[in-house]
Amino acid sequence: MFALTIALSLALPALVSAELTFANSQVKTLDARGFRRAVEPNATSLIAFMSPVCPTCERISFELSKAALGLYPHIPVYAVDCEEGPNRQLCVEQGAFELPTVKLFQRGSSMPPKLYDLPQEMSGSAFFYWAERNVPHENRKFYHIDDIKSWIADPEEGRRPRVLLLTRAKTVPLVWQVVANKYRDDFKFASHRDRKGRSSVAMGFEAGGDKDSKILYYPPGSTMPIRFQGILKTDQISRFLDSIIDGTVDLTTVNAEAAAAAEEYEPSEEEEEIVRQQEAQRIALAHGGFEDLIDFEEAIKQYGPNFHGAHGAGAHMLGDMPKKKKAAESAEAKEKKEDPIHRILKAQAEREARLRTEKPSPMPNTANPEPTETSSVDAATEFVGATPTPASVKSAPLPVDIESAPKHEEL
Repeated sequence: MFALTIALSLALPALVSAELTFANSQVKTLDARGFRRAVEPNATSLIAFMSPVCPTCERISFELSKAALGLYPHIPVYAVDCEEGPNRQLCVEQGAFELPTVKLFQRGSSMPPKLYDLPQEMSGSAFFYWAERNVPHENRKFYHIDDIKSWIADPEEGRRPRVLLLTRAKTVPLVWQVVANKYRDDFKFASHRDRKGRSSVAMGFEAGGDKDSKILYYPPGSTMPIRFQGILKTDQISRFLDSIIDGTVDLTTVNAEAAAAAEEYEPSEEEEEIVRQQEAQRIALAHGGFEDLIDFEEAIKQYGPNFHGAHGAGAHMLGDMPKKKKAAESAEAKEKKEDPIHRILKAQAEREARLRTEKPSPMPNTANPEPTETSSVDAATEFVGATPTPASVKSAPLPVDIESAPKHEEL
């Protein structure tokens, strides 16, 4: 860890002329004034206090870029250069005496920031999941449609405006966590996983596609929702909720404008490139950030987002081999390693074991035995040894003397 003392921060000028560099444009650098603007609203942001002459800072700048790409645009990621003169006092105020210092400002300046205190885990995956899990949203999760209906009909719950998200996603989307955190003082937020669209149909809406989500706004005292017609993006949802808070704009007009914007929306080449990189980065983050082993961006181009499914490991996000296949291959590899003599002895032992388990030969014909080369003593011994038990005598057919048996009359 690169130590930065207060005395050096305030007294000594920067010895090396350098700048902070990052792998993408999602990490924005801030000065003291930009920092105060970034933490002013009730929004979540991740800010790293760094130095271009800090070896650890240089090493994690690439990891920070990976996390920023995964969090974009819901949680912005910033960096402050503590070597720049105007920023030194800011770094001291934020307690950045050791660099890098990473903090999550959960609700701007209205809450104390949360310090990232895992110096041994300075990876893009660690930064991403740490930020995602520490968004202090107050979103209520409903698991059954009956719970939603009770919540809508409850007059106590209806005293405040409510917003409900119906989503196909397994977990609460990050965009919804961020919005619920930002507007938690103004609305009550809830979400429900609508796996196959049945809850939507039960509430009078269409089932929708696999990636369709619905945002329903319930005014105070009302059980009839107003459906948000825009795209599930932070800026559009914020604009819709802001119009509800100020009350100066016709909500119907705002919703119609959002619907028109959603209808005409076409992502730019830059946005498409960011989305493609995000898909690749999310897979890399799911793999623990080991993008040096697999070219995930090339995999996305070739196989699409369903990279794991295309390789037959859809349920194994870390690429684990199914147990049966792994066991079979291990046995085959083990057999290849055996020497020839061991294989011969093994085959001989298996053959002897198989002979021991075979059924005994049928009882010899005592009425007309076939001549054998064995002695009379051996034959008598074999015959005595083959004498059937009383239980088997009842079921075995008795020998028949052909000469004494009655003959059929000729017709």
